[in-house]
Amino acid sequence: MKAMVVVAAALLAAGCSGRSEAKLDPTPAPSVSVSPGTGLVLRTSTSGGIAGLGGPGSLPDFSLYGDGRAIAGSSGTLTEYRLTPQAVRRIVSAAQDAGLATPRTVESPNMADAMYAVVTFVVDGHPRTTRLVEPVSDTKAAAVLAMLNPSTWARGDLAAAPHPYRPAEVAALALPGSATGAPRWPYATPLGSGTRVGTRTCTVLTGAAARKAPIGRWRDWSDHGRSYRVLLRPLLPDEADCSALG
Repeated sequence: MKAMVVVAAALLAAGCSGRSEAKLDPTPAPSVSVSPGTGLVLRTSTSGGIAGLGGPGSLPDFSLYGDGRAIAGSSGTLTEYRLTPQAVRRIVSAAQDAGLATPRTVESPNMADAMYAVVTFVVDGHPRTTRLVEPVSDTKAAAVLAMLNPSTWARGDLAAAPHPYRPAEVAALALPGSATGAPRWPYATPLGSGTRVGTRTCTVLTGAAARKAPIGRWRDWSDHGRSYRVLLRPLLPDEADCSALG
């Protein structure tokens, strides 16, 4: 399949008020190109707010790939969709028309805990990021976000039936814990060593361990005499290892 190697988007989050300011990247807006491949085309995530969403290791809200795959949902209930090439081109054209190929940040100086829709738009293999304060006031950008809601997709836009996303690898993000009597970590990969992802230590489960891992929520485990709080987080198709989560 052919797909636009242009990507961008942002997810809806909590609203905020106040004057907004846009900071434009001086890089000229690139033109859209069409080329084959299965790489990332568009990704959205949510950041900011009182809860501090969007930190290292967080799952994106939506990811679209060149072969039409789209993965959306929360960490424990990810769903994989397959869009037709026509549907992918429609989304990409709307994203370019909305100016998402030119990175920018729309800020709310009066809101310290503002929520942002973070858009990653991949142009010729180079990701470009746009941060839009919520609620998104740009009507074209807001329209693109609305297009990324799978519940609104027409049946004719789907090339296959949706199904649960089954990751080939799962990242174990561990923090030091204090729970007593926690169950023993059942996998061979140790929790105490690995790649640093923010304040967490990250290791990867593969094979049968990844297929059986209880992904999607924090749990207490003990490993080599120490207690840990662990989040098992699926790796997405473009995330080769823990280094991609930083």
